[in-house]
Amino acid sequence: MSNKALEICTLYAGPSLQGVDKKLLRASGLVLCPPIKRGDIEHLVAHSPPSNLAIIDGVFHTHPAVGHSEILGALNAGWHIWGLSSMGAIRACEMDTLGMKGFGEVYRQFASDPELSDDEVTLIHQAQEPYLSLSEPLIHIRQFLRQWTSEQVITRAQEQHILNLLKNMWYGYRTLNCLKKMLLALLIDEKQIDNAIAHFSTYRVKTLDVTNFLIMQPWTRT
Repeated sequence: MSNKALEICTLYAGPSLQGVDKKLLRASGLVLCPPIKRGDIEHLVAHSPPSNLAIIDGVFHTHPAVGHSEILGALNAGWHIWGLSSMGAIRACEMDTLGMKGFGEVYRQFASDPELSDDEVTLIHQAQEPYLSLSEPLIHIRQFLRQWTSEQVITRAQEQHILNLLKNMWYGYRTLNCLKKMLLALLIDEKQIDNAIAHFSTYRVKTLDVTNFLIMQPWTRT
């Protein structure tokens, strides 16, 4: 890989970019692409010399999801590939023994808990840029509930009760408004709930992972 190629990173992302400082997205050598789909990596490898790419968000309804074989083909062709935050974290866990690199808290959670479902990071979002989220990933709500349990705002049994309700619900129905209703049913003070929801970005580990990735720029140290 040439020195010039080392400076380039193609980033496939969408809803996980919400809340990321726009200055970080204007970094030199960063190439932003929409959420990844099957065939995107094959096309990139066919038309570009080996460089760096990072998979964050991906589609799986409107198009087939990015395949393991195309990732492996790119790795074998000399590409350095990171996975984080969402579908990228899942693929990195599946392929980290084959050369794909995992990054961030979401990746660590999947790597440490083989029972963690892909459903944890799934959400619905707008089909076009800026891909605004229309639901909240369960992994974010889980972070929030864990914090409230540690602060003894809710009990561990109440935390598990809400998680069970959400896990048995279609991911598109998992919204902060839905969470608020569940907390109100536990007789939690509404103002306390509204204040927590107003600061919910604290628990959005998918976005925090993207921010840390862009700050650390690990592709420049490969």
